[in-house]
Amino acid sequence: MKIERLTIYGFGRHSNVTIELGDGVTVFYGENEAGKTTIYQFILQVLFGFPPKNSALLRYEPKTGSHYGGKVVLKDKKYGVVEVERIRGKSAGDVTVRFEDGKMGGQTELNDLLRQYDRTAFESVFSFSLFQLQGLEQMDSDELSRTLLSSGTTGIDLLLQLEKRLEKEKAELFKKSGKNPQMNVLLKELRELEETLKIQRAKVDEYEPALNRVEELERQLSAERNTVQSCQVESKKLESALLRIPIIVNRNRLLSEIEELGQNEFPVNGIRDQEMLESKKHEAEAVHARASFQLQNVKDELEKEGQKDREVAVEALLAKESDWHVLQQELVSTKSDIARLTTERHRLLSLLGASESPAVEVLLQLDSSFTQEQLLQQLADRVQQTERAVQSSQLEVQRVKEMERRTAQQLERLSAEAPSPDEQAQAAKWPSVRARLSEAKAYVSFAKKEQQSTSKTVIWILLAAAIVVAGYGVLQKQWIIALLGVIIAAISGYGLMQKQQRPSQSDERMKEMSALVKAYEGKEEAYEELCKKTDDFIRKAEQLTMAANGYEMDIDSLQNKLAVQVQEETNARRQLAEELLECGLPASGGIEVIPELFRLVRQLQETNRFLIERLNNQQEKDKKIQQHLESSRAVLGREVPEADLYTLIRQEARKLRDASLSAETYERQVKELSRTMEEKMLELQAYRQQEQQLFERAGVHDKQSFYDAYDRWQHIQTLQLSLDGLNDQLKTLHHAEGFDDDEGWIEQQLVLSEERLATAEHVISELTDERAGLLHKTEALLSDDAHLHTQQLYENKKAEFNALAFSWLSRQVAADAIRQTMGELKDKKLPAVLTRANNLFAQLTAGQYAQLEINMDGKFQAIRKDGQPFEIAELSQATKEQAYLALRLALASELADQAPFPVIMDDPFVHFDAKRLSQMTQLISELSSKHQFIVFTCHETLAPHWPKAKTINVSEIGNSPEGVAL
Repeated sequence: MKIERLTIYGFGRHSNVTIELGDGVTVFYGENEAGKTTIYQFILQVLFGFPPKNSALLRYEPKTGSHYGGKVVLKDKKYGVVEVERIRGKSAGDVTVRFEDGKMGGQTELNDLLRQYDRTAFESVFSFSLFQLQGLEQMDSDELSRTLLSSGTTGIDLLLQLEKRLEKEKAELFKKSGKNPQMNVLLKELRELEETLKIQRAKVDEYEPALNRVEELERQLSAERNTVQSCQVESKKLESALLRIPIIVNRNRLLSEIEELGQNEFPVNGIRDQEMLESKKHEAEAVHARASFQLQNVKDELEKEGQKDREVAVEALLAKESDWHVLQQELVSTKSDIARLTTERHRLLSLLGASESPAVEVLLQLDSSFTQEQLLQQLADRVQQTERAVQSSQLEVQRVKEMERRTAQQLERLSAEAPSPDEQAQAAKWPSVRARLSEAKAYVSFAKKEQQSTSKTVIWILLAAAIVVAGYGVLQKQWIIALLGVIIAAISGYGLMQKQQRPSQSDERMKEMSALVKAYEGKEEAYEELCKKTDDFIRKAEQLTMAANGYEMDIDSLQNKLAVQVQEETNARRQLAEELLECGLPASGGIEVIPELFRLVRQLQETNRFLIERLNNQQEKDKKIQQHLESSRAVLGREVPEADLYTLIRQEARKLRDASLSAETYERQVKELSRTMEEKMLELQAYRQQEQQLFERAGVHDKQSFYDAYDRWQHIQTLQLSLDGLNDQLKTLHHAEGFDDDEGWIEQQLVLSEERLATAEHVISELTDERAGLLHKTEALLSDDAHLHTQQLYENKKAEFNALAFSWLSRQVAADAIRQTMGELKDKKLPAVLTRANNLFAQLTAGQYAQLEINMDGKFQAIRKDGQPFEIAELSQATKEQAYLALRLALASELADQAPFPVIMDDPFVHFDAKRLSQMTQLISELSSKHQFIVFTCHETLAPHWPKAKTINVSEIGNSPEGVAL
């Protein structure tokens, strides 16, 4: 995709301007405030929409009254030549897309043309300015992935939004130092409930007297413990006195034994001198024997001169030395592998809990296929499903029981407020009394009216008026007025009839009715209120009773359901345990470890197979080495150790080669060895004389007597040390010196002390039991109904907190999964981008830096051509920007097929020296064959670096009513 032409209707300081762009590189240059950034923003806003009025981005609305907006002409391989026009309208502007075949569209077509990229995704790859190249030293691999790969091609945007939402929801649930999150609020309430529980325990009335008694018991216990302590001290002294008696006996025995042995003088360092003389004698004898042996060997060697056949055989063995060392190295390597594999096998068996041979054999023969693992995983999933169902049913049973309890409480409160039986009887009679009372009132009122004299003239006038009103209502179809006229006429007619007839009234009935009216006069509202109260009570009682019965039925149904689910869970767990035991796997581990168990079994089987191969290989190597040893021993004619085989063979070969040339040497050796033997015999005689003198000083005649004297002297020294030890022990028992040595009396006193100790301990036991009872009583006093209610509320809050904690944990797991997905996407997409970026970075730095890589901490570092790594922060500003440009251009090239957009740069090369700038411009020239580059700069010297580029001086663009084409 390339931008061919810009037409600005009105945007910032530009209006009525048409600008033609080049296919490869187009350079916009001009002084500051000339309008380069305005054109830059014009391209972005026409393609992606004007920013909202409350946005931090400028809208560049023209101040000259020009028509706001413009159009951009694009040339795309897929859609051909397309004209995108955006003008003032809704917040982002009204957009029109015109295709070269005459078809027109709107925002949907523009989104397809832009490959569903928004402005943020476009600017993250294809559009950047100088300030966007400043932060690479703070960027790690994850941040680079978020910046470079959030271009709409990997789906990371949605994952990032979901991760942010999960983090926000986690923060709403819990913050380490927050106050408003739900879990923090519950934590505060739980602490307050704990304080309330403490206060309620302290308010029990009977607590203080019991506590005073406990303190009194503590004082008594302290006194008895002092008695116990004094008895223990006395017993300790008596026991020490008993211990002194055998020590004194042993001391006397040692003194007697030392006196019997007497004083034995022994030469100072006599044993050392004798052993030194013995050593010198042995050394002289060894030299004499070695000289004799060497003399015999020399004579033998003289006899072996001329054994050519044996020399040839030895040389043949030397030719096989390299093969021998190869076998040795291979054997060592094989043994090392066997040791490593054996250790690994033991480790895996330990992890799997298999220590006996049958269990090991079962694991080695176990079907570790993915089908078997999937079968066990399905059983584990069934266990989890049944467990969740049981938990859900348990919660439902608790909820319904709570509703039943509340309904029972409401019934109790309603019963407490119920009307009395007399009130209920009065309310039941009131409807009939009310009817009779209405009748009595009407009767008394009518009787009084009859007694009043009414003029017939008035009645006739009232009758005429009623007829007129009724007639008017009929004519006007006002039926209410007509009905009123009829009623008045009826009353008037009745009055006339009563005037004529005047029947007599019963005085008895009049008295009865008057008495009834007088009895209930002024009480109608009270009786009506009583009836209403009684009706409300009956209605609410019936409703609560029906609700309680319904809850009871629900509880029975839920408990039956729960019993079935519990049985299903038990069956599922038993089936899983049986399958695991049948497979030889431990059934005590959690469900979640099944994949890990199968992984360990597969690893164990593979390790065992490798171990068998290495053992077979070791047997083959041992067999070859043994054959080689047998042939070598046959040639040498004697047994030789394996480790010194070729050392002896080389020695033998050297001897055989030099045998013919060493005859004179052997003769000289014979003379020298003979002289050495004579000298050593003289030395032996001198050593024997010195040894005899040493025996005489010790008062003995031979070596055995000398050692016996030394043993006796050593025994005396040992007895003396034992005697010193006994004296030290007596010093430590000095506090028992006041007692006699009568062992019977001491034991009697010890028994009396132990009896006093037992009595005191019995008293302590009784006091302790009483104290425990009082402590139990105080604890019971602290447990009242208010405390139980608070405790129940505390448990409910605690359960609510656990539920919120589980919700927080589920969001944490989801966020971790998103971060893992991010890492996988980074591993798939980032290597190709980095490979391309390394080539570009090496080109931009003229080979000074070989590549960019991510260190163990996830941070970027640049590798110099000599292999020296540098963190991004250690690079110069220009080199940092070149690294970032290499990454941007590499990603743009990587996305060329999916997003063939032009690259727009706003003065990004101000820190480059001439050499690096030349490398940069050359690279852009090379890449311009695939991408259109639009460069905005305030430096006129930059344009000549692209001789074939389209160059536009923004300072010369004016505002023309006809438009200016450049």
